[in-house]
Amino acid sequence: MTQATPVAAEPLRIDPLAPADVPAVRALLVAGLTERWGGYEPRFNPDIEALAQGFDGRLTLVARRGGTIVGTGALRPAGAGRFEIVRMSVASEHRRQGVGAQVLAALLDAARQRGAHELVLETTRSWQSAIEFYEQHGFRRTHDDGEDAWFVRELPAG
Repeated sequence: MTQATPVAAEPLRIDPLAPADVPAVRALLVAGLTERWGGYEPRFNPDIEALAQGFDGRLTLVARRGGTIVGTGALRPAGAGRFEIVRMSVASEHRRQGVGAQVLAALLDAARQRGAHELVLETTRSWQSAIEFYEQHGFRRTHDDGEDAWFVRELPAG
């Protein structure tokens, strides 16, 4: 008798956002924000609402396990040789399985291919799990700005 392969054992595939992915990626981002903040306000998230238009020149990556979208993250230009990582999110039932780390690694590779020498990101100061995740992946906290914490990671050439 053959056993079904558990979903977590299926390989993770990471691809650029395709038009058909937009509803599921939007739902993933909204679910993550709702979980964190207890609700979602479209007016505070114009980039999510404009996801189908490829808002502000960003590259959005989508992580799939089997046919299911389980994570996402985006890279957007932030000046000469500098990019910002935004909208990292992993579906709650797929956290702590390396999905976020693999999406982040793919974003780092994409940034290098675009000539980045530095990556920046921002997260809420009280979001300890996110802060720990970024620090474990080589980001250094540069400053706090109100409720937010800012981080940087240098990308060596080559």
